[in-house]
Amino acid sequence: MKRTIRGILLGTAIATGLIIASGCSDTEKTQSTLPHEATGKSVIITKAEFDKIQNGMTSKQVFDIVGGKGEVMSEAGEKDKPGYTILYTYNGKGSTGANANFTFQDGKLMAKAQFGLK
Repeated sequence: MKRTIRGILLGTAIATGLIIASGCSDTEKTQSTLPHEATGKSVIITKAEFDKIQNGMTSKQVFDIVGGKGEVMSEAGEKDKPGYTILYTYNGKGSTGANANFTFQDGKLMAKAQFGLK
């Protein structure tokens, strides 16, 4: 269990670093009007939305708050099997490179991270 949490946190940190390094910032884009069909490239997350999201929430609850699915950055395991882990990333509203990452395991939020959200 300790190893899994370390792996999730390491994956989240690496993904956040890659996003920051790539300079991804599309703060001028607007949110999609079709929740759950959007990708992370068109869904912009705010700090207020990020703050509403808590560990233990389902992926559906998170997607409802943010306005859609983020971009899949990494997956581990087999979908619909115990231990399946997926990391979604979103571009954020705020400073250059603002973003948020959410790691789900078995459909529940296990970790969240953000950089530069306002």
